[in-house]
Amino acid sequence: MSKLRKRRPSAAMVVAVIALIAALAGTAYAAKVINGALIQRGTITAGKLKKKTLTGWQINTNKLGVVPAAKVATHTYWVVVHNPGGANNAAITRSTAGVSVTESGGAVNVIFPANVSLCANVAGRNNDGANNPEPGYAQTNVSPANANALVVHTRDKEGKDVDGDFQVIVVCP
Repeated sequence: MSKLRKRRPSAAMVVAVIALIAALAGTAYAAKVINGALIQRGTITAGKLKKKTLTGWQINTNKLGVVPAAKVATHTYWVVVHNPGGANNAAITRSTAGVSVTESGGAVNVIFPANVSLCANVAGRNNDGANNPEPGYAQTNVSPANANALVVHTRDKEGKDVDGDFQVIVVCP
């Protein structure tokens, strides 16, 4: 009999085991019974969400503010220009609104709706359609006569002036 008394759990151990069983049973019950349909809208705060648990359709993009880094670029303009051989025949294939082109003196003036003299710009030779472009490059400079315009020279692979299709993108602060 004395051995049986030594193996009997203390009252504290019995209370601890009962508390553990109750806690596990309650968690299991809650996991089984509570689902997303029972959670009221707006009751879970952002701090309680795990990372990468929301998808794009669950986020209302209209309620998002401006990303701080996105404040830097306020205007972006682009244009695709068809410029076949010959004088004064450059034409816009597609572009952002308000862009126009003129051709003179072996260069194409691309005129934008705002001052682009402090903007970053990139131009490249490319066809205005789906064909492969001729080898070469496009060179840009801000027009000395118009702060809203870029002067674009298209060149072949040897660097000689040639008429050719090109694309330009301008990003302004």
